[in-house]
Amino acid sequence: MTTLVPFLSCIGFLLIAFAIPGSLYIASVIIGFSFGAQLPLIFTIILISLGSSTLMNCGQLAAPLGSYILNVKITGPLYDTEALMDLKKKGMSRSSVKELTCINGVHCYRLAFLILAGVAFWGALASLILVVRTREFYKGDIYKKFRERPEESAAEVDSDSIIECNA
Repeated sequence: MTTLVPFLSCIGFLLIAFAIPGSLYIASVIIGFSFGAQLPLIFTIILISLGSSTLMNCGQLAAPLGSYILNVKITGPLYDTEALMDLKKKGMSRSSVKELTCINGVHCYRLAFLILAGVAFWGALASLILVVRTREFYKGDIYKKFRERPEESAAEVDSDSIIECNA
């Protein structure tokens, strides 16, 4: 699932970037599912891989930090650049309009969605590498140590009780 979810969002971003007729609805569902599934998966990965619940706060930073970087620092300036190019095509300058507006459709956000698709693809690839590296570990009996400890401690308690009773 950790590899499938970013890969699905990559497909959703590509559907929006290339504006296939009717793809906006399908892409919205895919991206919404992916975003909703990604956050619980982040916490699961942190807990299983690093074994510490104190690192959960770092996982909580992923969504707002990623949204800020990808939306404010990347998508916003790309949109402004496209809007300025639209103004130049009309023979106007930035000072002649109150707000920048890109009105020529899909190309306004195409590059931004291609970048988002690329980030999602790299996330899926990183997840796939993690899956391959941990495959042998998860093939084994990962709960063995939890099953052995209670039996050992129970045996210790019984032997201690016997010693105390004999004394």
